[in-house]
Amino acid sequence: MRELKRQLQEERKRINAVLERECSLLPPLVRPVAEHILNSGGKRLRPLLTAFMAKVFDCDHADIYDLGAAVELCHMATLLHDDIFDHAATRRGKTSAHAIFGVTPVMLAGDAMLGQAAHLASRQCNGDIVSCFGQAIVHTAQGEVAEFQSLGRIDLPYEEYLEIISGKTAWALRSACEVAAIRSGAEPEAVQAAARFGMELGIAFQIIDDALDIAPEKIIGKPAGGDIREGKSTPLIRFYWESLPSDRAAAFAAKFKERSFEESEVQAAIEAMRKEKLDVRTRRLAAQHLQNALEALKVLPEGPGRDTLVKVSEFICSRNN
Repeated sequence: MRELKRQLQEERKRINAVLERECSLLPPLVRPVAEHILNSGGKRLRPLLTAFMAKVFDCDHADIYDLGAAVELCHMATLLHDDIFDHAATRRGKTSAHAIFGVTPVMLAGDAMLGQAAHLASRQCNGDIVSCFGQAIVHTAQGEVAEFQSLGRIDLPYEEYLEIISGKTAWALRSACEVAAIRSGAEPEAVQAAARFGMELGIAFQIIDDALDIAPEKIIGKPAGGDIREGKSTPLIRFYWESLPSDRAAAFAAKFKERSFEESEVQAAIEAMRKEKLDVRTRRLAAQHLQNALEALKVLPEGPGRDTLVKVSEFICSRNN
């Protein structure tokens, strides 16, 4: 594990250098917003996956980091937009960009970052890479719209939940892996396997992220219970609702639909979820998707690169923040 953390740290340095370069190329009026979200931290999961997937194919092209950074810029833009839609006051323990710069400037800055990401990806002059990147943006936006339309639906079917998180989260991880395989000149079967790996890992990642919604603020960098307040139906909240007596379940569903919980009610629900270990139960749903991701990896060339991706996957799915 120590060696893996060392590798992650080294790769993040390279990734952050590219992101800082690209943010510096943005127009002056946009740059402060981009630098704020960049300096707010983050795991850099998407570009890390691009870098490590390239190693699977022994691809050492320096522009691999450009491709990973393009996906991360897109992700950063969606975070800016998400915080506005969610009325989030903080992001990773720091004041949200829209609370500092204003809603309209931040929305437009996010759009500019999407444009910069597209420009960065297009420098490859590879139609497959550009198409992959474009699909990621479309599916991410579609997932966000689907989630918005599902707000307040406590009885959201699990299949619809999977469709939402496949779009809003997993497709970006898929593209991060897929573009590395394409740039490496991998055969179509290997490219498809890399894409499957990223998609399944992305689903597992989001399920665990939703389970972490009831973790203490000092751990996750934002107030616990955000999904309850915002009316986002997740397996964790669904499990809680289904555990309630019929009268309380009906009352909870009504307040969930209207997003009208008192803060004391949110805290009570959080404590009950923790006591019943519903977050642990939610994490179990991620296990099958992690297994699917690891099965997809078996199609790819054996070696240190693939071994590292296995470790990264297991590390991601055991995270507590």
